[in-house]
Amino acid sequence: MRNRLAAFSIVTGLTLLMFTTGAMIIPSLLFLLNIPLLPLHVWLAAAAAVWTAGLAARTVQVERPARLFAWAVGASCVFFAACFFLSGVFYDLSYDGQAYHQETILHLADGWNPVYDEPLNVPTGHSIWMNHYARASELAAAVLFKATGLIEHSKAINLLAIAASFLLSLAALLTLKPGHAVKAGVAALLLAMNPVSVYQAFSYYVDGLLSSMLVCMIALGCLIFARPGWLLLTAYTSAMVFAVNIKFTALAYAGVITIGLLVALYMSEQFGRLKQLFKIAAAGGLAAVLLVGYNPYVTNTITKGHPFYPLAGQDAIDVVKNFTPRNLERMNRLETIAASYFAVTTGNSSEKLPTQTKLPFTVQPGELTALGDPDVAVSGFGPWFSGMLLLSLVVLALAFRKSPGAAMAAIGVMAVLAVSVLVNPAAWWARYVPQLWLVPVICLWLGFSLQGRRLLPAASWLLATVMLVNTAMVTGTYAYHQWDWNQKLRAQLAEVKGASEEKPVPAEFTYSWSNRERFEEWGIAFQEQQELSCDDKLTLTKSGTSVCMPR
Repeated sequence: MRNRLAAFSIVTGLTLLMFTTGAMIIPSLLFLLNIPLLPLHVWLAAAAAVWTAGLAARTVQVERPARLFAWAVGASCVFFAACFFLSGVFYDLSYDGQAYHQETILHLADGWNPVYDEPLNVPTGHSIWMNHYARASELAAAVLFKATGLIEHSKAINLLAIAASFLLSLAALLTLKPGHAVKAGVAALLLAMNPVSVYQAFSYYVDGLLSSMLVCMIALGCLIFARPGWLLLTAYTSAMVFAVNIKFTALAYAGVITIGLLVALYMSEQFGRLKQLFKIAAAGGLAAVLLVGYNPYVTNTITKGHPFYPLAGQDAIDVVKNFTPRNLERMNRLETIAASYFAVTTGNSSEKLPTQTKLPFTVQPGELTALGDPDVAVSGFGPWFSGMLLLSLVVLALAFRKSPGAAMAAIGVMAVLAVSVLVNPAAWWARYVPQLWLVPVICLWLGFSLQGRRLLPAASWLLATVMLVNTAMVTGTYAYHQWDWNQKLRAQLAEVKGASEEKPVPAEFTYSWSNRERFEEWGIAFQEQQELSCDDKLTLTKSGTSVCMPR
């Protein structure tokens, strides 16, 4: 590979990807041998990543592969250190993260083997999710936690996946269009900085992680389309296996993307690569469900009659119904998408308030505040997403006039993404269909890749500017609110620690039993109670935890 930046990006991206996926795949397979989580697992994942870096360096660069290998491994270590440190700065203040994601991590690190051991039973009522949901994110984070004892730092898996998606996207775009480093960098940044990934980065929510894995799959698919190599096929399969085990809907998403890539290879008459991808993807898909995902996919089928229990099958639970805005209940799937993404951005609420349509390129009061939480419901891709969609249509129309063939190819890719979005009945909720964000990015890259005189380049850069500003609004708002809430929580924890030095403080953890780990890290002596009865009760910021403070 002549382009040094592309070579560096692909090797470093593969290194980060293989560490992240290895941290889940390796312990999952060892669970089948009745081997629980061990500190050794993180080193096995690191060894797999370094081995991948060596193979990738020799594959993409014939001359001086050792130098490329050293740079890629060094950069990967820097990325890991930065992600690990930054994740530890912020507590996970999300409901789901504290309710069952962290609790699952704690049990996995404590030796729970979901394949052979009895199902978990916790009084908070969240055992059903812990026992029956896919848990790639929790398992990968548990590997880090088992090795370090730092549960908040173990959220680094999210940031590592974002970094891998950026690097692999950059490599793919530079491979498809060499000599456009700035444009490729902008497009790759936007692909990686999906708003869902951004506002879930410091939590254990899994939708942003899924977005990053889907971007990795698409980027690797582009590389497979452009150049042969079994290493890329293996990396694609590992990303697919990880994605399928993040959450149930990913099985459909990964399947649609893989079928789209197979169709693209068939239409371009690359039958050799098509056969290779079909074989390895089929084997990977079976392994993802039957081996790596034995629990929950197989065990759910055996014990509950459906692989997607509790979201499907007998006594299925509709986790969206109670949060769907009332006006969306009467609409079909396409109508709900339009009503949501052309509306005011609002957070998740059980009040079922109807959506409020707004003009594109405007920011209404309260929209930015809603982006401080990881569970944005209506118009969850940011305040300007509706405007981005309209600008994307303009760029697509101009690109079609310039090059109908290229435009049709882009439309084909967007059609694949549209199918993957529409299979989800909750497509109006951004975090359930994070791949929808890729549609305007594809239009942007189409405009960037075609040579034009005035209108097409101007429209493309206008779209890029709007997307960057939208991403900046989401990132800045999320970081501000998370920092503010974390500072308030730290002050409260310091106050509770001081109070506990005389005697243990009564504490009620409600839905967030995982906060016991937080108390232990702070050295807070506590006495757990089901219901607190005291006059001087302190409720910790966004933590579901209260303590009785001594007078």
